[in-house]
Amino acid sequence: MGYEFGQLAIVSTPIGNLGDLSPRACKSLEEVDIIACEDTRNTRKLLSLSNIKTKARLLSYNDHNGPKIRPKLISQLLAGKNIALVCDAGTPLISDPGFKLVSSCHRANIKVTAVPGPCAVIASMTISGLPSDKFLFAGFVPQNKNSAMKTFREFSNLSVTSIWFESPRRVTSTLDRMADIFGDRDAVVTREITKVFEDYKHGTIQELAQHYKTAPPPKGEIVILLAGAPTSSNLVSDDELISMLRSEMKQNSLKNSVNNVKKISGKSRKIIYDLAIKLAKSEE
Repeated sequence: MGYEFGQLAIVSTPIGNLGDLSPRACKSLEEVDIIACEDTRNTRKLLSLSNIKTKARLLSYNDHNGPKIRPKLISQLLAGKNIALVCDAGTPLISDPGFKLVSSCHRANIKVTAVPGPCAVIASMTISGLPSDKFLFAGFVPQNKNSAMKTFREFSNLSVTSIWFESPRRVTSTLDRMADIFGDRDAVVTREITKVFEDYKHGTIQELAQHYKTAPPPKGEIVILLAGAPTSSNLVSDDELISMLRSEMKQNSLKNSVNNVKKISGKSRKIIYDLAIKLAKSEE
């Protein structure tokens, strides 16, 4: 099916280092008629610092004004205008607004093209040292504690590396909660990727949680990467865990029983502890 209208270009911008803005991205931003920005102030700064000369009109497009602005962008595209969609940093649509605009373009038979470039998810994955053959990006950790714990439980048995965005001020509490659900898995915390103070820490989840409790509060953008569940642990059902706990608790304390079953099964200590409490109460 052919395209008769303007084109929407999804243009990736630097996540820190201006040198990562590709020549193709610069050319796209110079030639389009409209640049749809997450924040026009940040995009104007990028254009100025990168010495990009463009006659494009900058238009704010974000989660808040999307329903109002999206029809206007579609109308411009249908009229033959070319539009670039950018976010404040990195690749649009990766935990940033944009997918509804792309979906609307597809429904209207408007061509959408990608101008690939920096992405904190991929950059962090490549330097983490964790298995990268399969991974899952989980987005931002929910701010509400109960919502976060529920989300972590949904991921607890997945055998793939998971990647999360988090705020610097919540990284310590989040790592504590992750340790409760995921157990003592390998993890990596990256910070300020591609920037002057780029930093990453390797260790178990518990080791990293302890580090950030005693270290100065981190600054900048945080990405947390967790190793997937051991393959063998996916085969251990709750019934099997209860059977192991029942056997252990005949000769050990509840605490030691939980620790022993955790070592055997590879399951999260939190999951095993909750089952042990239920088992203890049912047999009182």
